[in-house]
Amino acid sequence: MRCILLLVAPLAAAVRRGHSHTPFDQDPFVFDPKGRLLQLDYADAAASKGAPCVGLCAHNVAVLVSINDKIADVDARHAMTFAGVRADGYAVVDFVRVHAARERLRLPDEAPATRALALALADECHTVCIGGGRRAYGCRCLLAGINPDGEACLWSIGPGGDARHHKSGVAAVGAGAEAVIEALRSFAPTDAEAAVAAAAAAVLDAADDEKVSVVALALDARGQACRRFRADLRREDLESDAWRIACREALAPLDGDDLVVY
Repeated sequence: MRCILLLVAPLAAAVRRGHSHTPFDQDPFVFDPKGRLLQLDYADAAASKGAPCVGLCAHNVAVLVSINDKIADVDARHAMTFAGVRADGYAVVDFVRVHAARERLRLPDEAPATRALALALADECHTVCIGGGRRAYGCRCLLAGINPDGEACLWSIGPGGDARHHKSGVAAVGAGAEAVIEALRSFAPTDAEAAVAAAAAAVLDAADDEKVSVVALALDARGQACRRFRADLRREDLESDAWRIACREALAPLDGDDLVVY
């Protein structure tokens, strides 16, 4: 009995201390006595330490802003960014791209909906957390897009497969996400340029960085093809009109016949 107590005592002490040096953090699918998946907690911690990213939807325009040029195009109607481990983030971006391409092949007359892409990524993130020799993705993602009906949608997907549709139109991930959301909580953008300026300023303030990457999406006049604006903005650029003119021209509706639906 004394030998058993000597063996159990270090384990109990480690559990009381927290997550470090316990057998429950060796596998991503083993719960600890408090009901936590420690590997999933570690993945969330990695995501929360990444550079801040923000998504903003207003007036049928979807905007993503990030540090370090981490905004990736999924297809013509969707873009996504992430906070956390960069390699893991690019892996989930590739997964969503492949899924979107498969959906276009399966239903060539319908553009993939943002909800379908977000839930597919959530299923993938949840699958790697329940075994199979893989670990959780160490990143949290923002997926923004324009649905076939013209509605701008914003979703966030976590390492455990938790997917959330942000009907408020504002979401942020990474370090300082709370400050970014608080800065944008009472903001009501009137157009695409105002949405881009507000999101970029909030990320610059939270990250204390000099430059952000911006992507804005909007449908054309016929409601088929998606218009896109992409730029790298510095703090001093926000005071100029050059990028505003470029944004207005890039998202301006066109009535031409040479439009690409996807």
